[in-house]
Amino acid sequence: MKIENFHKWGFGGLGVWGFGCLLSFVILLIGFGMAATSEVSYCCEKTTGGAWCVNDKQSACAAGYNSAPTSCQTTSYCRLGTCYDSGEGICMGNTPQRVCNDNGGTWDPREPDEVPQCQLGCCVIADQAAFVSLVRCKRLSSLFGVENDYRTDVTNEVDCIAEAQAQDKGACVYEKEFERLCEFTTRGECGASEKVEILNQTNLSISSDKTFYKDYLCSAEELGTSCAKQTSTTCSGGDVFWVDSCGNLENVYSSDKVKSWNRGRVLESDEVCKANDGSNMNCGNCDYMLGTRCSEFEGLIGGPSGSDNYCQKTECVDRDGDKRINGESWCVAGSGASMGGSGVGGPGSLEIAPGARYYREVCSDGEVRVEPCADYRNEVCLEGSIDTTGGKFGTAACRVNRWQECVMQTDKDDCLNIDRRDCKWMPSVLGMVLGGATQSDSATYSNPSASASTFTNPTTTNTPAFTNPTGSVVAPITGNSIFGGDDKAEEVAPTTTTNRPDGICVPNFSPGLKFWEEGSAKQICGQANAKCVVVYEKGLIGGSKIVEGAECMEDAWAESANGVCTALGDCGGAVNYDGAYTDDGYKWVVDGAKRRLQ
Repeated sequence: MKIENFHKWGFGGLGVWGFGCLLSFVILLIGFGMAATSEVSYCCEKTTGGAWCVNDKQSACAAGYNSAPTSCQTTSYCRLGTCYDSGEGICMGNTPQRVCNDNGGTWDPREPDEVPQCQLGCCVIADQAAFVSLVRCKRLSSLFGVENDYRTDVTNEVDCIAEAQAQDKGACVYEKEFERLCEFTTRGECGASEKVEILNQTNLSISSDKTFYKDYLCSAEELGTSCAKQTSTTCSGGDVFWVDSCGNLENVYSSDKVKSWNRGRVLESDEVCKANDGSNMNCGNCDYMLGTRCSEFEGLIGGPSGSDNYCQKTECVDRDGDKRINGESWCVAGSGASMGGSGVGGPGSLEIAPGARYYREVCSDGEVRVEPCADYRNEVCLEGSIDTTGGKFGTAACRVNRWQECVMQTDKDDCLNIDRRDCKWMPSVLGMVLGGATQSDSATYSNPSASASTFTNPTTTNTPAFTNPTGSVVAPITGNSIFGGDDKAEEVAPTTTTNRPDGICVPNFSPGLKFWEEGSAKQICGQANAKCVVVYEKGLIGGSKIVEGAECMEDAWAESANGVCTALGDCGGAVNYDGAYTDDGYKWVVDGAKRRLQ
């Protein structure tokens, strides 16, 4: 009742106030209703739909990833930065850290231009250019299989593209002393203005300044230069090219001059003729991978038509008449040498004549190059092979000859330790004393000069049938050197003594000796001496039979002893590098009588 009276009585003032309160109350109710019915926005690190770092309802956030009821810009897990791909050399800005890490990138909170790995430069590859990072440039270079030219002084993409255009090849035309001259070069080297004239058959204007014409040869008729086409050929970059009268390169050589000249336009080599494997004398498109390169033709007949150069095969023929692939290497040990099959670094089995040395030969672009190893066989040549899709590829190398410690080794395993020395193990020789030591029978086998390479077999048990009067030290390529010894020194009945009964360790690659230098050959060859006593038993009614040392009467015994001598170096009897047999490198005495190996 009061309200009704109130409205009737106070409409003018209080009525307005009451309406205002009512309107505010309605607005507040509407606001409260909206707040109660809408969902809170969450920053989803990843949504169920696969999106990253977006604000959405909580139910849209993927399980296992972060989410928070706030803006993504304020979260740590959706913080933006630079993602660097070290494999491809690519930088991506405004990338969430989680996205970068999950994709194998390196995340950095800084902007791309602040990250050192993301600094850009001009990558020039052949006639193309890209404004990229150094790592990206290397990646592109590997993809195309060509070298790159990375230029850090170029600071923007426009200038970088201009650098690529500077590599364009063509005719650089200019006038000098009223003559129209031309050089086939690049746009950058030409130094012409940025204006490039377009040529046609009816309208041609050339100023006195340099003008560059991309993909034109200097002999092109439209240019009107003094250069005549295809006057000679030359080698360039491994291929055969035509050359004009001004000395400029033209297209790849072909006996089909019309096709090769191509109306004075640049033509790719493969468009002139197919890659040459050496079977076509009239195509200059040599291919190193197919085994050809440009070379001057030196024959009198059968050469290329109109050219002094051709695609020569890069394969070689070795001394044995076998074909060798370009780049292959193998061992040669001079005259009278026998090369064993051994891998590089392996022990091998190489026999070499006195006076000879080891060589490494290499097939280099169709020619055999000879590379000597160190003289006196201080280096040896070892060879092996690598399995390739085209078969075995021979490799060889000179390596230091580690022979010095061989004679000192008494254990077979130590002798054959190829990690430390180059030795081989030989069967023991009856009566052999190795290392310059004297036998235990006092003066009966004295070698005061430690110089003899001798082997003897006295044939009695009570008389000094064996003597070593001279002790011969020999480098068979020239003759012998005589040292010490005395016939009267041996007065006691000799006995057979062997100081290496289990075997003998000698150099696998016998060293060369400087026989003319005091002490060199003397000390080496004097390390081996052999004496074998043959014992006879007399019969009661005459005659006798051998009861001990019968093997020493055979040539095989002397040959075994000589084998030890020749293994030590240029000692013993052997065929030298000139093919001549010398037997003054040993002394074989039986009952005082000298004998020779057969």
